[in-house]
Amino acid sequence: MTAGARLSSHAHGERLTGKPVSVGLAAGAALLLAALPVAMALANRSAPVLLLLASLAAAACIVTQAGWHSVGRGLAGLTRSPVAWGSAAFVTLSILSSAWSADHAASWRTIEESAVPLLAGAVLLCLLPRVAPHWTGLAVALGVIVAGLISIGELRSGMPIRKALHLRAIAFEYNRPVLTMLALFWPLCALAFRARIPRAFESRGEGLSALPKFGATAMSLAFWLALAVTTIAIWASQSGTARFAQVSSVIAALFASRFPRAVLIALGIGVSVVFATVFAFGDFAWHLLPNSTYEFLAWAHAADRVEIWRSFGAAALFHPFLGTGIGTSVTLGDTAVATQVASEFRRMLSVGHPHNGYLQIGVELGAVGCVIAIAIVLLMLRSWRGASGPPLWSRVGLFTMIATAMLVGHGAWQAWWLAVSFLAGALIRTVEYPCDPRTIDAGANF
Repeated sequence: MTAGARLSSHAHGERLTGKPVSVGLAAGAALLLAALPVAMALANRSAPVLLLLASLAAAACIVTQAGWHSVGRGLAGLTRSPVAWGSAAFVTLSILSSAWSADHAASWRTIEESAVPLLAGAVLLCLLPRVAPHWTGLAVALGVIVAGLISIGELRSGMPIRKALHLRAIAFEYNRPVLTMLALFWPLCALAFRARIPRAFESRGEGLSALPKFGATAMSLAFWLALAVTTIAIWASQSGTARFAQVSSVIAALFASRFPRAVLIALGIGVSVVFATVFAFGDFAWHLLPNSTYEFLAWAHAADRVEIWRSFGAAALFHPFLGTGIGTSVTLGDTAVATQVASEFRRMLSVGHPHNGYLQIGVELGAVGCVIAIAIVLLMLRSWRGASGPPLWSRVGLFTMIATAMLVGHGAWQAWWLAVSFLAGALIRTVEYPCDPRTIDAGANF
């Protein structure tokens, strides 16, 4: 049975009778996801809450339609995924690291903060493709357009909305919203390039009368407008990370459309090399980058970032195997670890995080954490080797966007970032196999 058939029929070929409450819950999950980028534009830490609510709605939809056993079967699919097992090993190491942490309180705060987006994200990855209405992509596109217009308008007009809400009116507050839109850029890009999707939606039958009224052309226009507004918002913002990540991911996706195998191999090698050299990453940048680079990238605080990388790299060398414990980068400058490094490196240990996700993993989880992370990346890339077209290059684009943002950006364990990454991954899966909640498969094998 094909994946598309599994999403539209019972395991034995019988169509399940749609229940209004199930359809309503599925619609609620889709609307919550569409609202997420808008919420992030107004309150840039709100993604985990909306992700949790959407995952609960998706699970409740399946329960009301096919029973608890169907939810269990959907989640049981994780046990057949090598990537899931690798991720479980990484999470286990993270939890265990609190035992040898340089700051036990910081480690437990990080574990508690990460738990919601990790659990909700895993549920959404498994269940969203089974319940998402056909108009989910369109709703997300409209949400991205609204979020982008808010971000552009606020940045160009002195942030009157934030001032009216008595929030901090500082331009970098929109760095998180534009990174959220950039993550959603890739599932929307896949939709924009799949010209047959509207016809496929129309052919799936009942409950889709709104689609012909809206029109395939208008839907396509909404997707392309969302991509354009996202790009404008990114380049209007102060987020050098988002700009760098967009350019890198677009280039990678373009190459993946022509040379898929070569790009997957190159990405695997590239990420592995970064992890393998992560403790010396700052020193390499210090010795190899010419002064002209620092002058050109002064707006991105390039010199400060290199100094931060060198400082955290020096600290990591004192705990090379198991690290200083999950989440300790936030307070590393106030722990005993700071006294172990040379005096010139101590000041930058108090900046909050290494501004490099790979280095943060190396500092907090050591070489063991880096090896597990490499294994997860290689297993993920290997699982895509049979894909082609939009399903492949949209994944490559999202992967490269996340990998690039980790190279120069924010803390790796921030809850909003985890939530946005899971949402984008779940939407890419859903784009491949749009489903009608009226015909949920009670025994799908994912």
